[in-house]
Amino acid sequence: MNTAGTGFPKTLRLLRAPQFEHVFAQARKTGGSGLTVLARCNDLSHPRLGLIISKRSARAAVARNRIKRLAREAFRHLQDRLGGVDLIILSRPGLAERDNPILSGIFSKYLLDAASRCRRS
Repeated sequence: MNTAGTGFPKTLRLLRAPQFEHVFAQARKTGGSGLTVLARCNDLSHPRLGLIISKRSARAAVARNRIKRLAREAFRHLQDRLGGVDLIILSRPGLAERDNPILSGIFSKYLLDAASRCRRS
């Protein structure tokens, strides 16, 4: 199995507060089903992902980590289709109660939708 190009290195992550603030300043929003995805085009040739999974949305650390793991996995599989966009996933209460296949589908749907909204603007 060839996994080249599907990793999640630091270059594909939003790591610092100014990077998050840049997205929040003029974000295109999409969401539903317990999450919001914010998107803003960047000047890079690749997408970047930031996650904000609060204790309010999932009390247990195990649940928050599961949500983050599934979000990163969906992002990794879609990164070639997203283009130059910065994405932030914000969780809302109720997201942790969903099963893994449903969460994966939700993340994939809204990541693609947010990226396409950003490109259209």
